[in-house]
Amino acid sequence: MKQLLKEVVLNLLLSTAIFAVVVLFLQWRNLVGYQPIESLGTTFSPTFQFVLEIAAGIIGTAYVLIVRNPANYLGFPLGIVMSLMLAFQFFLQGFVDETIIYLVVFVPCQVYTLITWIKGSKRSNSEEPFMPTFLSMKGFLLGIAIFVVLMVADLFLLQNMVMGRPINFPLVMSAVVVAASALANFLLIKKKTDAWFYWVLFSIAGTVQLASIGAWVTCTLFTLYIFINGSACIAWCKQTAKENRGWLLGK
Repeated sequence: MKQLLKEVVLNLLLSTAIFAVVVLFLQWRNLVGYQPIESLGTTFSPTFQFVLEIAAGIIGTAYVLIVRNPANYLGFPLGIVMSLMLAFQFFLQGFVDETIIYLVVFVPCQVYTLITWIKGSKRSNSEEPFMPTFLSMKGFLLGIAIFVVLMVADLFLLQNMVMGRPINFPLVMSAVVVAASALANFLLIKKKTDAWFYWVLFSIAGTVQLASIGAWVTCTLFTLYIFINGSACIAWCKQTAKENRGWLLGK
């Protein structure tokens, strides 16, 4: 436990250092700019929005750095805080579907995963509560089909039931983020290495989406996610035993 806590602290310090550099760069390039937002019967100032984005960035980066280690479930409390912050941030930016996915999928999945990993750790009396595996070929193809269905359903709901506006590029990328993150969370609960492929897709789509609307602070967070999630994907692949590589072996 002490080693896991030490890992949490070190990754929090690392993520803080990363975002200190990011903020300095964005300020230098004059890429930080906000307008007051009227919502929920109050006005959210530019300072509030900036602090919210930076805090979510630091906590979110630490969370992903921590859970790269399959044995360290202590990152999930940070993940829950990050999800709540990003849900509110996307709400202020007008992306209702991403707000919903963070509140309805991310937070419950992270809570459930934290509980199941702790129980697994206690049962095995080990710092490594599970062995990651890949999906079977059938599961892999089913996952792709579910991803497409979720993406199309999200776009349909946005256009016809929630926002009532024409589909544009940022909304398409938002639908990719929603579909990829829903699958990634589910697969992570099942301890499937495939989850990280969807996390990488989630990161790329989020980066493109946020760049297209000029949300550069959060765009930077998602850009970091591309590299962090890519690194986590490689780490999990290496820790997956050959006999557990499912569809990669044609099983």
